Amino acid sequence: MKALSTTVVIHVSDMSRAVKYYTEILGFKPDFEFGDYTGLTYDDVCIHLSGQKNQGVHKAPGNAHFCIECDKVDAYYDRIKKRGAIISCPIDDRIYGMRDFAIDDEDGNTLVFGMVITTQQ
Repeated sequence: MKALSTTVVIHVSDMSRAVKYYTEILGFKPDFEFGDYTGLTYDDVCIHLSGQKNQGVHKAPGNAHFCIECDKVDAYYDRIKKRGAIISCPIDDRIYGMRDFAIDDEDGNTLVFGMVITTQQ
């Protein structure tokens, strides 16, 4: 088997509120909607939101925590902060070699956005 991709499923308490936050604040774009289940994309990243009425697996909202590697992390941080993103960890250079920050959605799900720090030798 060759694994080809992954998609994070984020459980949310209010689908319309979550879609609004992920699209208007974070800049994701709607990909599909199937009942209380919505797919969103940002460039090559795909995430799925699962609402309380979805017939699939149910998890408590607010338990997701995942990282998205990106470029131009400072510009993105500034843009979403101005739009009202819930910043849970401000942008900074980390000892593990990333420049990153964390945001929460309104259910407490955490997304970390970061880029590898290039060092001059």
